[in-house]
Amino acid sequence: MDWQRHFDEIEERGFTIVPEVVSPEEVAVLRREVLEALEADWTAYQHLPGKADFIVLELVHHSPAVVRLLENETMHHVFSHFLGDTCVLYSATSTILRPRENHYTCEIHTDMPRLIPGYHLGLLMTLALDEFTEDNGATWYLPGSHRSMDRPSDEEFYANAVRVTRNAGDAAFFHPRVWHAGGLNNTDTPRVGCTLYACRSWMRQRFDYPRFLDESIVGSVGETGRRFLGFNVRVPTSMQEFYREPEERLYKPNQG
Repeated sequence: MDWQRHFDEIEERGFTIVPEVVSPEEVAVLRREVLEALEADWTAYQHLPGKADFIVLELVHHSPAVVRLLENETMHHVFSHFLGDTCVLYSATSTILRPRENHYTCEIHTDMPRLIPGYHLGLLMTLALDEFTEDNGATWYLPGSHRSMDRPSDEEFYANAVRVTRNAGDAAFFHPRVWHAGGLNNTDTPRVGCTLYACRSWMRQRFDYPRFLDESIVGSVGETGRRFLGFNVRVPTSMQEFYREPEERLYKPNQG
């Protein structure tokens, strides 16, 4: 793997494609579980305000395969290069584009409202669980746009953006400030993927995973998975939790 090329592409273009992040066997299981999660999530939460039927905003508690993905070595090699080896999971979401649907992910947007030039606050990995093609809505990315706070016009964007097509099992890693837009799925089947968003260890996660997840899930991951879920940067909820022996403290030392 030419890692330096991938790192340079993220720095310069704002995105890169890393092949074969997971095996075909893992792809098949992840795809099935992500689609099952979409149905289960809608059944459980459709009565709540803001719940959309096309996306799962938290996959970890739905999918054992996503839990295993939390310790994927290739993913962590890229995340750690830009965010340090103490980075944590901000979110794990579905990336499903059903036939001829057009929703907010298809609009030109970024995934972070702030920009610190020369400093990475986050990085995303969208893992293709189907082949991503122009026909089924492969995402448009505007090269170099992660350096700008200004939204490009529709004309500028579509004149210069590229489609990030790739095979199932390949991942697009991209800067959260790069301007991008989902395409339109003109096929008759849903195009399925999932996105893991990593951030610096001192930033807040979308969910408090140490309290959110069942012990059965937590117990199934190793030290890397626990760190990625935020177990090394927990905030004490009482003085009893604060005053502990160093090895028992909730916020571990040297976490960035």
